[in-house]
Formats: sequence, structure tokens, C-alpha cells
Amino acid sequence: MEKENYGVKSILDRLNPAQGEAVRQTEGPLLVLAGAGSGKTRVLTHRIAFLIGERGIKPWNILAVTFTNKAAGEMRERVEKLVGFGSREIWLGTFHSVCARILRREAERVGYGTNFAIYDPEDQLKVIAEVMKELNIGERETPAKAVRAHIDGAKNEVIGPDEYGSYAGGYFEEKTSKIYGEYQRRLRENNAFDFGDLIMQTAVLFKKDPEVLGRYQKQFRYILVDEYQDTNHAQYVLINQLASSHRNLCVVGDDDQSIYGWRGADIKNILDFEKDYPEAKIVRLDQNYRSTKTILAAAGAVIAHNRGRKGKELWTENTLGQKIVLMEGYDEREEAQHVADRIQEELVANGRSLKDFVVLYRTNAQSRALEDRLRGSGIPYTIVGGLKFYERKEVKDVLAYLKVLVNPRDTVSLKRIINVPKRGIGEVTVTKLEAFAAEREVILYEVFERLEEIEGISPRLKDMLGSFWQLMKKYRTRKEQESAETVARELIEASGYLEMLAAEGTIDSENRAENVRELLYAISEYMARTQQATLESFLAEVSLVTDIDQWDDRTEVVTLMTLHCAKGLEFPVVFITGLEDGLFPLARVFDNPHELEEERRLFYVGMTRAKEKLYLSLACRRHRYSESLGSLRSRFLEEVPLDFFEESSAEGIEDILYTPEEYHSSNSPSGFQDELSSFPHLEVGQWVIHPSFGRGRILDKDGRGENLKVTILFDHDVRKKIMVKYANLQLS
Repeated sequence: MEKENYGVKSILDRLNPAQGEAVRQTEGPLLVLAGAGSGKTRVLTHRIAFLIGERGIKPWNILAVTFTNKAAGEMRERVEKLVGFGSREIWLGTFHSVCARILRREAERVGYGTNFAIYDPEDQLKVIAEVMKELNIGERETPAKAVRAHIDGAKNEVIGPDEYGSYAGGYFEEKTSKIYGEYQRRLRENNAFDFGDLIMQTAVLFKKDPEVLGRYQKQFRYILVDEYQDTNHAQYVLINQLASSHRNLCVVGDDDQSIYGWRGADIKNILDFEKDYPEAKIVRLDQNYRSTKTILAAAGAVIAHNRGRKGKELWTENTLGQKIVLMEGYDEREEAQHVADRIQEELVANGRSLKDFVVLYRTNAQSRALEDRLRGSGIPYTIVGGLKFYERKEVKDVLAYLKVLVNPRDTVSLKRIINVPKRGIGEVTVTKLEAFAAEREVILYEVFERLEEIEGISPRLKDMLGSFWQLMKKYRTRKEQESAETVARELIEASGYLEMLAAEGTIDSENRAENVRELLYAISEYMARTQQATLESFLAEVSLVTDIDQWDDRTEVVTLMTLHCAKGLEFPVVFITGLEDGLFPLARVFDNPHELEEERRLFYVGMTRAKEKLYLSLACRRHRYSESLGSLRSRFLEEVPLDFFEESSAEGIEDILYTPEEYHSSNSPSGFQDELSSFPHLEVGQWVIHPSFGRGRILDKDGRGENLKVTILFDHDVRKKIMVKYANLQLS
């Protein structure tokens, strides 16, 4: 690829003064506070190009960390265009991919083989379930998913099993501590890491082995971190370990867009950067290139309500643009109809493309009504964050075959394919194989060489097990001699997997077979575009694929996604749906100021995805918990000044932005009346105290007088429908 008029001036001349300052400030710590749409990716790529082209830094001495593979790929392409060389030698990738690469190099130092597997959340659950069964810990009182969440949280804090056990208090944590220790032992036995391990184990390695740390400190003379506000403690520790020697650390982020606290991100990492690096230079990028003046000012008015922020005021040279449109439906079906109608109007009136639109929502469950209405209106759409390609059963089956080729210690993958296609090998047989392996202290894969020693398995089953093992043994040998794409294709054909799907003879099985062929093509494509590509490196890459990595923004369809998925993206037209208290923001954050501020930041992120037009939407009633419950408008809507909303010819904005008191009156915008004659001191939206369940918020009322019932959402997301006359409720 040829460079684009390479030279210092050409690298800097398309940058504004603040961006240019951030690029030129190459020595020492640098905090770039990059507001939404202010060109942070441009700063990162131009800074890398400047280091290579002007400062003469070798590409392999640069470490650049992003949060998605998609962003890493785009950055690499931009650097190549700017400089014309070197982008492939830069250590550029996600935290997980960078750490996986380091651990491959240093595997022996942490007691692993270089062919280790990377377990996804589903694989984690399988191992945890096996451990719980062995420890005789019941799923009902100790849910496996909750255990996984606590283990992931511990790893985000760089807390291993021993340390976790030292402060575990209470029944659940004590059980989790026992599971955590055995879970880690199983991972090591399987030569596998989970996602949390990749970062934690790298940080632990650096702490325990100063020689290894020194080597990487010497190599990574310049470190750049994107989306620094979304780093967790483990990532924070890792970056500071690497940067502690030379201190040439550039972090780019926006405290107003920190939205991942629920998965361990710590906003203090960016807010306290100057405490960690007192000599740090700070550059603010406050010119927005994305949104209209109206959208930007409205979003700024909302985020100004947050206290935990450094504070900035974005500005733009873009046009004033159209005002924000507020839509309100009777329920989620009518809300979805409004969205579909507006999309069709925009397509006709403004000649837009389908890919110009994104519909955002707080929870995945909201997509169903939207999908139904878009389908009914004949509007093509795609969902980001639905069932992902690499999570489909047939794709995971094929990947499991390949994982066993690479890492025969991967017992989770081996057990997945031992009877796929069906070979008559049931759970009883597998249990006997595992018992034999435990007695002989060998891995499950090695048991296949000693089938004749195992009692209680019929000759027919031993023949089937032997045939399976011979198949895997044959292609493990061929893996060292032939290309990955050839080995993968012929192994899957020899396994009978495609033959099994063909025998089903259904449309679904044809689609699944097509997915298998698509995976084989993906391997071929990967081998063609990747230097020194191996089956191991392909499996490592697909293990770390995210929702956004699989989204094709060139397809002519409307995009549906959660607000969290939308981070870093932009669209000409944005719909934000479900703006009701209890849904957005979620009910559980009402009494937690920090979590409420994160919900507000999420709303801000959604608003600032819009380039030209922003629609905000809510429903008066929404089906939740199998009931139709009344809704109150989101408190965030009240924070958008009325002047920024478009006046409707049918009804003024003041009518749409109704109050809780107006909501149940005959003047409410949908015209439905409050049929309830209720106790005057009990209204929807009020907080009450129940003698048994504690504090909660009234969501809905039903009935009259002595028959009055209220639906209350109590703390910890406990919902109850209660007869008022027996409840002894007190106002909170």
C-alpha cells in the first residue's frame, strides 16, 4: 500500500490545533480528553504515524490498545495509508489479543503450553457446572452464572483464588471461593485460559518476573490506550506496569462516555490520571465534527447534570440542524410503529439509505416489538448483539474439532464433539472414560490409547471410540504438514458432520451446513490476509471476536442494537427508544448516584451517535413481567431543554412531556383514563415501605377501594403485586 504524500506537514496539516498538539507531544505521559465526535481515532493514528515517520521510532516499539478488533483493524489501515509501511509490525489490538500474544510467548513461564485454548462464557459455565457437581454444590442456592460473574469480577481486580478465599464472607462467597480454586485447576489441566485470565495472568507474570517485564518495557517504548475511561483495574495495572519505566504513555478517552462500570470499568482511572502521572500533559479535544449544533447542545445539557466529571463544553462548526423529535406511543407496539413510519418517511422525503438508520434500546428484550413492526412494514434490518455467527451450535461444533487438534488437553471441546455426529457414545461412557483418566492421572484424550484397559465398555463402543481417536490422531499429524484450511476442510468432511446435516434434509440443516462452509471460508480468508498464519492463531482470533467485529456497516439494512453496542459508532439518523423510568434509566439505579450517572452517560452516548437527526421515543404502557404496566417518562427527558424539541402540529411538546400526576388523568397524551379510584396518598411513581419487603416504588395500580392492588418494584429487583388494605404500606 502506498503512502499518501508522506511528510510531517501532510501528517499534521489536516489536524486542528488541539489534535496537532496531541500528536506532537510524544514524550512523557499525555491525557487526551476527547469529546464525542472530536476525532480521537484520527489523533491516535496520526500520532503513531508521526512517531514512525518523524521521530524514527520502530513500529515494533509501539503498543496501541483498543477495545474492539474492528477499531484495531481500521487504525492499522489508516496508519498504513499515512506512512506506507510498518503498520503490521505495530503491536496494535485489544487488551485480550495483546495479552494472548504475550502469553503465547511466555507460556512456559506460567505453566502452560503455547497451544492453549481460550474459553468463552459458555465454556466457562460448563467447567463451573462440572466443578459444582464434583463439590456437591447445588445450582439452586449457588447459580453457576452468578459464580461465573463473581470469578470474572475477581479477575478484573487481579484477585486469584487464594486471595478471594481470604476475604470471602457469607455462604455464597464461601462456596464461590471453593469453586474458583477448583475451576482454575481445571483450566490449567485443560491448558486453557478464560477471557479474564488473559489480562490477569499477564499482570501476575509481570509482577512475579521482573526480567520478563523489563523485556516488554524495553520493547514498548511508546504506549497508546484508546477508551481509557472504560479500563478496569486489571487493565490499569497492566498498562502502568509497562509504562513505569519510560512513562511515554498516551491515554485517550472521555469521562462523559464511561458506560461499562457494570463489567468492572473504573472511571477513576481517567479522572485520577494526573495523580498517577503528576507531570502529565493534558490536551482537550472539544471540537465536534459529527453532530449538528442542536444535537450537541441538547446532549451537553443532559450530561451537565453529572457531578463525577472533569467538565467540558463541546462545540461544532456544523449547521444548526433539525430539532429533536419526541415520539410517544400507547405501548411498545405503537412505539415500534412510530419508528417504522418515521423511517419510511425519511426514506421517501430525504432520499436516505437504510444503512443511515440505527434504532437503539437499553435492553435486548426491547428488540422483539421493533423487529415485529419492521418486518410487518417490509423494512430490512440487522441486529448487532443477537445470536452471533461464532456462537451458533454448528460453528462451535466445528471449532471444537479444530481446538482439539491444536490442544488435545482441551477437555471441554473434546467432550463437545465425542458424540457429534452421533456415535452412540453417551454420558455413561464418558463418565467411565473420565474416571479412568482420573485414576491413571492422564488427560481424557490419552485415554483413547488405552481403551482395552477400561472395563464396562462394550466392544462396539470401543470400536467407535477408537475410530474417533484415529480420526483426530490422523489430522493432528497432518496439521504439522499441510495448510490449516486444507486440514480443517478435510477433517470436517471425514468427521461426517456435513453428511449428518445433509441427512436431516431440512431448510434449517441447509442453513447450518452453509454456516459450516462459511467458517471454512473464513479460515481460508484468514490464511490469505495474515502473515505467519496458523490454525492456532486463527482460533485465538475468533475466540476474541466481539459483537461489533461481526457487524457489516455496508449492508443496506436498518441497524438495531443496544446503547452499549453503539459506543464509537455514528449514524445520520438515530432513534433512542424506551425512554421510561425503570427501563432507561433502570429501576435498580434510582438510589445509587454513581450508577444513575452512568445511565445518564449512556443516554449521552446514544444522543451523540446522531449526525443529522435524533428521535427520542417512549411508551405509556409496556409489557413487563407478562403484564402491561403503566410507565413514567424518563427523568433524562426532563433534562433536555424544551427549545431543542420539534413542535408537533398535532400536539405541543408540553403535552408529550407529561408529569406523573398528569399521566393518569383524562388529559394524558394517549387519551386513556385512570379508571382507578385510589387512596390519595398512593400514586404511581411514589416510594413506599412494606414491613416485609422493605422500600419499593409503585409501578402500577389496579382496582378500587378495598380491592385496590399496587404493583411495587422493591430493592434488589423484587417485584410484588399487593392488596393495599392488608399491606400496611408507609410512604417513604
